[in-house]
Amino acid sequence: MNYMEVLEAEDNVLSKVLDSQQLLRNAVKEKSWQHLMDMISAINLLMDEFNELDEKRAEIASSVNEDSSDVRQKLSVVRGKLVRCRAENKALSDYINISRMFVQGVIEKALPQTRSKVYSRNGSIVQNKPQSVLVDTLF
Repeated sequence: MNYMEVLEAEDNVLSKVLDSQQLLRNAVKEKSWQHLMDMISAINLLMDEFNELDEKRAEIASSVNEDSSDVRQKLSVVRGKLVRCRAENKALSDYINISRMFVQGVIEKALPQTRSKVYSRNGSIVQNKPQSVLVDTLF
């Protein structure tokens, strides 16, 4: 593969990742957990494919003149898509962390743990993580 072919392949993979991230966002909104897990697996496979292509691009880059306008333009498109992918990952990660902390706080208030307090090295109280709770929703 030459440099432009690798950039084209990276561009195609990142387009698929962006589409998958939109589907992932929709799965989170709709609370479709099975679809969510499927989308996460698909995105991970696509990112593995992108990483392999990026390694090839890095190997080829030393022998290629990146001053060509076509190469610079395609490289900027790929970098722009990569930034959008990272921003979407950060937004989803923040959403998951906020949701996890909210649920953890609700569970801690509803089912307080009877364990003793745990202190960190600097003397502050470390928040205990709640034990697993199974809720029977059949009744």
